[in-house]
Amino acid sequence: MKYTNCCPKCQHSEIAIIEGGTFKGNTYNSITMTLKVIYLTRYVCTKCGYCENYVEDQDDLESIKRKFTRNDFPDEYV
Repeated sequence: MKYTNCCPKCQHSEIAIIEGGTFKGNTYNSITMTLKVIYLTRYVCTKCGYCENYVEDQDDLESIKRKFTRNDFPDEYV
């Protein structure tokens, strides 16, 4: 939805964008890091209600990658 401006579920083209941040009324859609909070931007289909969340800042993505990426997965899945 972020790149296509179209809902992948119902193909509707009216998408609401709700920016993250405490001063934008979106305080609960976030990822808490040790000393900072990363706010997610929501893209919401105004027809069916389907939502997607995005981290907009590249530095925030790097912080998430460093903290949450796991490299200890087994080579084979059962």
